[in-house]
Amino acid sequence: PIEIDFEAEGYDVPCIESSTINEEYQSYLAIIPGAALATIYERFGSRLLEQNVRSFLQFTGKINKGIRNTILNEPHMFLAFNNGLAATAEEIDIENLHGGKFIRKIKDFQIVNGCQTTASIFHTFKKDKADISGINVQVKFSVIKNRTNFSEIVSRISEYANTQNKVSVSDLS
Repeated sequence: PIEIDFEAEGYDVPCIESSTINEEYQSYLAIIPGAALATIYERFGSRLLEQNVRSFLQFTGKINKGIRNTILNEPHMFLAFNNGLAATAEEIDIENLHGGKFIRKIKDFQIVNGCQTTASIFHTFKKDKADISGINVQVKFSVIKNRTNFSEIVSRISEYANTQNKVSVSDLS
């Protein structure tokens, strides 16, 4: 399992814990620095995306070109423009600091939606030498408590997080 120690690596990852209490899962909404995400992706590569339905589609498509363009030209707008990630974990360690909650460690980190975002940040940083210090990415973490239904729950999170209705230009007007 992929284990991340944000505290040891010097990254602050603020989060909000969902008040939902059930036997299946616990949710957290977090903000991960782009540099932390790039470091994690460089270290673990495709292992981080084993539960994801797609691999990186390069910068040939419109969406990934848009992600790259935002990183290069408007990094301060990345959080506003990007949908972020859906991820799962077996366990998350939280610490209360500065009046808020911060994720310190994650056990069995998997990105189930957000491969294009993650890989685009990494490749733009490496190939274009982009400054990603101002990039932040929102993440919805689902800590799966019910290990007997783990595969089914993760599969459904992946399916539903990857289901979108296309927005046409006429919808925007």
